[in-house]
Amino acid sequence: MRAVVVVAGDVDERDVWPYAVWSDSDGTSTTLSVHVHDSQELVGVLSALTALGLEVTSTRLVDEPGAYDPPGTVR
Repeated sequence: MRAVVVVAGDVDERDVWPYAVWSDSDGTSTTLSVHVHDSQELVGVLSALTALGLEVTSTRLVDEPGAYDPPGTVR
């Protein structure tokens, strides 16, 4: 699954790799793209970004067409 994470401030891509890929920045916030296997891994990535001193202001999951859905997944 993919998550879009917004953090406060301008972030250098080298600061968040391998946790996330830089997508866009307007100088006051930076949008990152994060690929994870499950929600537990997403929590780990968010914790790592916070430990780097970044303030996570928004997180949303993005549906990826053609992505594998484990048995029992409800959409």
